[in-house]
Formats: sequence, structure tokens, C-alpha cells
Amino acid sequence: LSPLCTRGLLKRVLHEASQGMGLELCVGAELEFQLFYSDAKCGFPQPVDATTFANAVTLNEREDFISAVYDQLGEQDIPIELIHAESGPGQLEVVLRYSNNAVQLADYVVLARETISACAKKYGMKALFLPKTSSTTAGNGLHLHFSFRDVRSSSDNSFSDSTQTTGISRRGESFIEGILDHLPSLLSFSLPTNNSFRRIGPGCWTGSALGWSTEDKEVPVRVCLDLITQEATNVELKLCDATANIYLELAMILAAGMEGIKKGRKLRPMATDATSEPLPQSLQESLDLLKNDEFLLSILGPELSTAYIAVRESEAKNEKSLEEEVMDAFHKA
Repeated sequence: LSPLCTRGLLKRVLHEASQGMGLELCVGAELEFQLFYSDAKCGFPQPVDATTFANAVTLNEREDFISAVYDQLGEQDIPIELIHAESGPGQLEVVLRYSNNAVQLADYVVLARETISACAKKYGMKALFLPKTSSTTAGNGLHLHFSFRDVRSSSDNSFSDSTQTTGISRRGESFIEGILDHLPSLLSFSLPTNNSFRRIGPGCWTGSALGWSTEDKEVPVRVCLDLITQEATNVELKLCDATANIYLELAMILAAGMEGIKKGRKLRPMATDATSEPLPQSLQESLDLLKNDEFLLSILGPELSTAYIAVRESEAKNEKSLEEEVMDAFHKA
């Protein structure tokens, strides 16, 4: 297998977790996108509506499109938990069902994107997954959720532990701390374009400072609770978008979490304004940190790390205006 194969890398990370640590890693994904008219009225792409958060207009007016997406994904045996309206104009989110097969989940993300794009064209629209299409409206993310199961245990979820003060098991806490330890470098994988960083900032429901909390949309690492039992179920990383290579992104995030468990990392206190450290504000800043992250570089290997950093540095140096990025994405959609 080629050392440049990112799908193979994800498989190796999962194999090590299973065989070396007895853990089955579970992943979920929430894929956001915006619908635009395909004819670019007034010379610039226009969203199909001007709705705000969870507005029913998009759901009602695009019912045929949504039904087609649901049916087409179903024919591919891709399980969908929910399709709902989001915060921006013409914005929808497809929630893929939580899975204990991370490689298959990554495949589903790729296939879902292709299917959504094809269905949009059929109904006279274009689907854009670009992280930011306007400086004044919400952006598009690809939120990822993580938990794990001990294969030697009868429990379905080894991430949670109701006897702990946080509601999170000790291994769950170490998993989160492993991600936090490497998060500044991990952003070079989960936010791999200049446009990715346009989506990040205070008030954007993404988190812009290093930290974690429970059910707080203004931190990058959010512990999610069961609506009925209020027990911790999984941890969500919101600093992700669809411009990332999903296989590589998952491999690096999961490897960081596994390192936290191996080293028994102690979870830092919940984030507050006083304790939060700023995260990288640009792709280049995150890449510079990656170059000194010996653990993540060891997971990549010399060939993939050299190639990835070179490609992304080229991306960082050739920044375009937001308008140019939107037009490029529109013409390619």
C-alpha cells in the first residue's frame, strides 16, 4: 500500500486502536452546504433563499430536492439520521448516522457530497460546501463526533462514565486531552484552506480558542449529552469542514486521541475566558506548528508529511479573495 494512501492510513490507525488497545472507535458526521441558483443572477452566485437559523422555508421550497437526496443516499445504503435547515441562506445539513466503522463513515461522506451535488444540478441548483461563502452569513462545516467502545466490555459506549464528575470516563477524558494537546497542529488537516479560517471566530459557533466544555457551541471541543439521561455520549470537534481530506483528517484526530489514552493524559479544566489560549488564525500558522509536532509527523510518515505540507503551503501562499473563492467553487460545482 502506498505511503501516500490516506484511506490506508486511517485503516492503520483503527487497526492499532483495535488490536493494540482493544478499542473500537466510533464516528459521526454532520455535513453542511448551501444551495445556490445555477444561473448566477447579477453576475454573482445567489442563494436560493434568505433564511436564518432552522427556518422552514428551505425545507418547504426544496422538498423535492431533499426527498431526492434522501432517496438516493438510501439506495446506496448510506444511513441518514436527519436532514434539516441550518443557520445560513439556503443552508442545509445532512447528519450521517453514527458508525463504529470510521472508514465506511468516511466513504459515506465522500459519496454524500457527490450525491448532493448531483441532485442539486438536477433541480437547477448548485450545492456549495465552501466553508465561507459570505462574510455576513454562517459558514459550512463538517462537524465530527467521536466516542469508543471497549471490545472486551459489554458496554456500548466506553466514553461515558456516570460515576465521574464530568460524566466522562477516564479514558474519555484522556482522549479529549490528546486532541486538545495537538489541536493547533490538527487544524492544518481539519481546516486545510485559507477559506477554512474565514469561518472561524467568536460568535460563529465554531470556537476560536483552545478548550473544551459541555454543550457549549462557542468552544471547539464540545462534550455532547444525552437529552434524556444527561450522560456524556461523545465529543464533537467543530473546527472541521468539507475541504478536508476526510480520511486523513479522521486518522490524525483519532491518532491524537489514542495518544492521549496511551499516556493517560489528565483532562484540563473546562474552558473559560480567562484560561483559553488562542488557536492559529491562519493555515500557515497551523502548518508551522505541524512542522514541530513530532507525534503527528510520525503518524504521517516522511513521504506523506513532506507532500502534504508542500501542497498546503502552496495553498496558504496563494490566497484569493472571498469573491474569487466563491466563483471558483460555483463554477466547479
